[in-house]
Amino acid sequence: MSRKWVDRAVLALFIGMAVLLYASTASYPGIAKTTSANYVRFLAVFIGGLSAVQLGYSLLKDRSTDPLRLTGHLPRFLGLLAALAGFAVLFEPLGFFVSAGIFIPLVARMLGYRRKRVIFLTTAGVLIFVWLVFIKLLGVHLPGITF
Repeated sequence: MSRKWVDRAVLALFIGMAVLLYASTASYPGIAKTTSANYVRFLAVFIGGLSAVQLGYSLLKDRSTDPLRLTGHLPRFLGLLAALAGFAVLFEPLGFFVSAGIFIPLVARMLGYRRKRVIFLTTAGVLIFVWLVFIKLLGVHLPGITF
């Protein structure tokens, strides 16, 4: 099986899950219909929308026939799993922003990015986006230090 078909199958699965997630908000009880449901709908629309864009791009432009190799980068994969576990462990005592501020640059380095300025700007951009959308726009309380 080629890598592009696995990617397309996963993207189609994400779109299906986003639709189901969005539809599930109709059964939220009471006040959750106006508070939590908006947050879940926001996530569903963006996950489904971005997956649809990527799937469309793949169908229109991707002509590669690279084979799927699951063990080609096993040490990198295990390192990413360890970093994710570290993020989960640090999340409670340090909060989201400090943990993500450590996790994002670490993962970028593990994936081979070396330009410090790009890593810094990406990390800052993600953290600012999360702060604007989740704290300011949606009013979601994230654990840890808030700005």
